[in-house]
Amino acid sequence: MELLKKLFTEKTGLRVASCDLIPGAGSNRKYYRLMGSDGSTLIGVVGTSRDENHAFCYLSEHFTRCRLPVPAIVAQSSDGLRYLQTDLGDRSLFETLKTGREAGGRYNQHERKLLRRTIALLPDMQIKGACGLDFSNCYPQAALDETNVLFDLNYFKYCFLKATGLDFHELKLEATFQLMARDIVSIPGDTFMYRDFQARNVMLDKDDQPYFIDFQGGRRGPMQYDLASFLWQASARYSPQLRRELIQTYIDSLKHYMEVNEKQFRSDLKLCVLFRLLQVLGAYGFRGYFERKKHFLESIPPAMQNLRELLNDDGCPYPYLHDVLSALVELPQFAPPAKEPRRRADGYKVAPSNPYQTHPQDGPATFSKYDGSGPLVVKVYSFSYGKGIPQDDSGNGGGYVFDCRSTHNPGRYEPYKQLTGLDEPVIRFLEDDGEILEFLASVYRLADAHVKRYIQRGFTSLMFCFGCTGGQHRSVYSAQHLGEYIHRKFGVEVHIIHREQHISQTLLPVPPLRAMIFAAGIGTRLRPLTDTMPKALVPVGGKPLLQHLFEKLNAAGIHEAVINVHHFADMIEEWCTTHAGPMHVWFSDERAKLLETGGGIKHAQPLLRDVQRGFLIHNVDILSNVRIDELLQAGEEHSATLLVSERPSSRYLLFDDDMRLVGWTNTETGEVRSPYPQFDASRYQRFAFAGIHVMKPDLFDYFGEFPDCFSIIDFYLKVCDRASIYGYVQPDLRLLDVGKQESLAAAEEFVESLKAGEGA
Repeated sequence: MELLKKLFTEKTGLRVASCDLIPGAGSNRKYYRLMGSDGSTLIGVVGTSRDENHAFCYLSEHFTRCRLPVPAIVAQSSDGLRYLQTDLGDRSLFETLKTGREAGGRYNQHERKLLRRTIALLPDMQIKGACGLDFSNCYPQAALDETNVLFDLNYFKYCFLKATGLDFHELKLEATFQLMARDIVSIPGDTFMYRDFQARNVMLDKDDQPYFIDFQGGRRGPMQYDLASFLWQASARYSPQLRRELIQTYIDSLKHYMEVNEKQFRSDLKLCVLFRLLQVLGAYGFRGYFERKKHFLESIPPAMQNLRELLNDDGCPYPYLHDVLSALVELPQFAPPAKEPRRRADGYKVAPSNPYQTHPQDGPATFSKYDGSGPLVVKVYSFSYGKGIPQDDSGNGGGYVFDCRSTHNPGRYEPYKQLTGLDEPVIRFLEDDGEILEFLASVYRLADAHVKRYIQRGFTSLMFCFGCTGGQHRSVYSAQHLGEYIHRKFGVEVHIIHREQHISQTLLPVPPLRAMIFAAGIGTRLRPLTDTMPKALVPVGGKPLLQHLFEKLNAAGIHEAVINVHHFADMIEEWCTTHAGPMHVWFSDERAKLLETGGGIKHAQPLLRDVQRGFLIHNVDILSNVRIDELLQAGEEHSATLLVSERPSSRYLLFDDDMRLVGWTNTETGEVRSPYPQFDASRYQRFAFAGIHVMKPDLFDYFGEFPDCFSIIDFYLKVCDRASIYGYVQPDLRLLDVGKQESLAAAEEFVESLKAGEGA
């Protein structure tokens, strides 16, 4: 890094005010944002391959001369391992399209415009960029050849196909691969093949103009390959209609350079799509099945769906390969996930989930035919009052109808008359005015209680309808926002129907969140209270510790919990039977032996492995103002996320600048632990663990390395060099460990302060 700073100063004459590592790079190169003393910035790159760096710098300088949208090279070090380039900012096309991906590939008008603009520029890179280009500077080779294609096809065979266990004839498949390699390299086109053309490698400036990065692997090759790489990216979920639109956009742009035989072009494109899908499946197999990287495992199902669609579209012209791939996509592990009922594993007891706590004199409630019928589906309509209120087709008589006509109407202003409440100008108008936000705040409060109760009772249908004058602006905005709010908070299936606009959207159900509660401890420091009761039921502020935690989990949208039990286990189970409320509870039985924190999680694997979104782990004797939703959000990209703070302690976890766990130290004894050799603890940040963390099930693959009884911190410290274990700091965190008698009085005051909102 110091050499990079020196290069910056030598080139600009400025002192380096800051040098920050840019996370998320997919290669072994590291990227830094260097800011000069005048506030100007450049991107510094440190690579391990001189040849790769040379390829990028040569290509960038060549493309810059061709006036193509790429970062300009500002300076290069004499050893070829470092260079400086212009700073294109932090806004990638991939991040900008996040909302569309999360909506299942429903991209709005603005996002489609960005995609069209990007695809239209691709022929410029491929054809203008190839003019005068010395391909001998490309890395690692000048052109795509049969050897290169066969390498990728065999990568698919060994790293993906064989890993699935599917039987196939090795010689027949190899003969098909030889034929396919010849066909790929024979596709005409003396053009530059980007090779890694995807939304992550496109940056957007403040005017939404695309700039291209990470083209150092480019070489001479068929132009259709880049189109296949972009449009069949597994996580993008582009609809067939959008793909057709973008292919036509590309062809129209390509016609500025040459005559295009569209039929032949599309035929060659299918072949490149087939090659690209096999290539990425090979990469996903190696990174997922062998390196156990969660992101790549999650990318396999959408990639298999792309392959399934291609086979249905006659996209594989090789009979034997077609048979193998057809059998592959039908394997059970690649079938669309089926909804499973909650499991009751042997040895684990389940507490009933009864939302009502009635007085004994009232007697039992009668059973409704709508109770416990299944998962809730919410429908949210926008409509025009002139055309009548939407009809309910569930047989339940509908739900809420809200009148939006009291709020400021953008339809009265000429610029918005042709737009809807889904369009950015209308959204900005309504939100700047503010009336619609106040209106929806009240709606959200009603919806919260209603949806929560319907879920508890097992009702299957609920409607919300928003009406305005034309069913175009205010009602559309309100319906869209309520539908997304309900889906985001409760994870249920939501159908949003803008009736007058003929627009509908389905937000699919999200798997429920679950918590693992450590309640098995004997509570020695709380004696004599724990001589007659478990620590989990020790009262604080008139309620057991477990009830405080249940209420906090419910408020965060977590309605399922696994509790490990040992000391007075029967009392905890009996209490949950009558006090669990909406919480659905499983018990992990540790009566025979206390297993510590890591062993407790390992023992509870059958009840946690299916929670793909990850599960919250919480000590029952911890009171805090932690915002669980923010902790869960911070943990979405990591295998584990640990809540930590800067509070005084003798034992600290150590984190690097990106908050990735790297070690542990005891400041009193000087002991240091880390999986990294020659580890210098003084270089890293120190934080104290809060006893609250989020874990993803992919970490269970490492649990076999440990005995039945072990500490979860020991586990994290052993695997943090292989798995993504990160820390999360909530700046205003207040935390109290109710682990000893002296803390009980403080706990009473702490609970009262939380109720009053102090420190929240």
